[in-house]
Amino acid sequence: MSMRFVRPPVFVLSLASLLALLSAPVALAQGTPAPGGDEEPMPPSMPRYSRGARPGAEARAVTLPAPTTVIPDSFLPSLMGPIGLYHLSTAEVGPVNHLRLALHGSFFSASNFLVKGDADSRVNGNFSFGYTPNQYVEIFGAVLTSSNRNHRNSAGEVPARRDPELIKSFGDLVLGPKIAVPISRGMNLGFELGFRFLSSISDLSVSPSSTSIWFGPLYTIDLRPLAGAPLRFHASANFYVDNSGNLINFNDATISKFTREVASYAYDIAGNRLRFGLGFDVPLEERTAPVPLTLFGEYHAEIVTSGAIAAFKNEVGDTKNRDQQWMTLGARARVFHGVTLDAGTDVRLVSLGFQYGTPLPPYNIHFGLSYPLDIDAFTKPTIITRTIERNVGAGAAAPVASLEEPIIGLVKSGRDGKPVANAIVSVANRPLARVATDPDGRFQTVMLPPGPAVLEVSAAGYEANKTTSVVSLGQPKKIEIVLTAKVLTGNVRGHVVDAKGTPLQASLRFSGAEAFAAQADATGAFSASLPVGPYRVTAEMPTLPPKDVMLEITDGHDSQLEIVMRTPNKDVALTADGIALKFPIKFKGGPAKLDAKAQGELDGVVDLLQEHAEIRVLRIEAYWDSPGKTVKAMTDGQAAAVKDYLVKKGVPEGRIEAVGLGAEHPLVPNIGPVNKAKNRRIELHISQ
Repeated sequence: MSMRFVRPPVFVLSLASLLALLSAPVALAQGTPAPGGDEEPMPPSMPRYSRGARPGAEARAVTLPAPTTVIPDSFLPSLMGPIGLYHLSTAEVGPVNHLRLALHGSFFSASNFLVKGDADSRVNGNFSFGYTPNQYVEIFGAVLTSSNRNHRNSAGEVPARRDPELIKSFGDLVLGPKIAVPISRGMNLGFELGFRFLSSISDLSVSPSSTSIWFGPLYTIDLRPLAGAPLRFHASANFYVDNSGNLINFNDATISKFTREVASYAYDIAGNRLRFGLGFDVPLEERTAPVPLTLFGEYHAEIVTSGAIAAFKNEVGDTKNRDQQWMTLGARARVFHGVTLDAGTDVRLVSLGFQYGTPLPPYNIHFGLSYPLDIDAFTKPTIITRTIERNVGAGAAAPVASLEEPIIGLVKSGRDGKPVANAIVSVANRPLARVATDPDGRFQTVMLPPGPAVLEVSAAGYEANKTTSVVSLGQPKKIEIVLTAKVLTGNVRGHVVDAKGTPLQASLRFSGAEAFAAQADATGAFSASLPVGPYRVTAEMPTLPPKDVMLEITDGHDSQLEIVMRTPNKDVALTADGIALKFPIKFKGGPAKLDAKAQGELDGVVDLLQEHAEIRVLRIEAYWDSPGKTVKAMTDGQAAAVKDYLVKKGVPEGRIEAVGLGAEHPLVPNIGPVNKAKNRRIELHISQ
């Protein structure tokens, strides 16, 4: 499944290099500092450094470089939020009241990575941030998304595969604090604690049982204040408690080997592990001005400490690795007023086997931008200097008429005529001429010379507009600008099949605020782009009754809809307080097992629940004829067997409640075999 590389001795060499560097400050400390030298420890948020001569051969003749202040814009978030490189956190927290924002994306594409013959690609996106409330603490976080496409080779298709070709993961949230303190000149020690809240697979919420946590120490040594060299080294170690395996159950025997592998990679399923990282960065602010550049590199090693994942234990051909290693190379360039662009790549050295986690791709390309913000700057006073020229003579000079006029206007919505607040109005081809509309939609531009002026207007949720107005002297120009609201849309894709899984070329009607139609092709597949909102989807075929299902379209998201059309089961009927079955479900004593007739009845229950979205919860109650020590547990198992079958057929688990009630509430006196058979029953009750 994944190629194994020979492990290079990178970890050993890097560790030896780091130990050698750590010994340098000890030698320097034995010397005599220069008069007036700065010997007190500096807070990690504002280290000092400067370029200077290297120490001499004799320790007592050492002269430390004169300190200077580090550039605040050099503190940037990693992919997970804390200050650092790409994957490696550094033992620093940035200046106090400093906010850091970053947007990053990554990409990977290769063939034969997971399944032989398949082509795999993955796109990740994340928004990360960090804030420093005081000189020793950083609060960080990130919002993570991913999109994984597994394009299958039709010649090697396996019928049992149920994983979609495109799997998306939205809204994973990372939060945590980091502490960093100086321990010596140029050296910081830190500790990091992080939480990763994984998004649920079945609905739009966080999966509490899948929340993961990591914690461990950090170390940074900066050679700039020690030797005047623009070079820093970093090390980290932490233990990662990974609960991602709770997202999905791979022990279902009906799930194929390929499906398990693809889904495991898409959702980053892995086990608890020890993580080690070494890194360096080369800040070249002084050497590459006016575009400050920083080069960096990282090496990472992880060792899985938990046991093998049961679903992958017997995979044929899978590697048995429980460790993985990779390296990262990248660069950052500060291009304009703190805005920093970066790019880099991960290179796989050793990959895990599936039974211990997600295999590493051969490479991963990263790119993004960051922006550090000094919040204190908003509270500092701004000094404006204005020069006034005045004619001095026998008589007062006549005022000179202005040769420019502003444009005064109103921006409103074309849908309801209401004013649009916070719309951006700018004058084309004129710098420093952007203004925002007031809450009442009004604006006034800067002073403009006579003649035509092109105004460009944009606002969130509206299409951009461009209009031309002619400026005349003596009277400000007044205009109205109407914006057209954007139509927010989302996509839906799916298949229409019959009860046996045969594709159907059904016609589909989407009934909502507006009506739309689609047609399934010969493979039963269909797709549509629809305005956001709720819809009732009706699938129609000449030979089968229509099938209605509910659908919610959200902005910018892809929805998956699978429609099964079948002849209605007349043995299943909806009553005032429950669902009645013509052939009640009966269990014999012992382990609960559903026979073919009971499964057919429950298939009808699945169809009924899909057609009646107003049914909020279906309560399954299992009863027995006689009390006993094991009767309650036995009826619990019976109710659970019915629930498990319905969930397997596509009913959301949250809509089903299963409870065993033992011998409570008998229908008839529990005397004789006929009455006892009536008391042994399954009841289906609904709540709306």
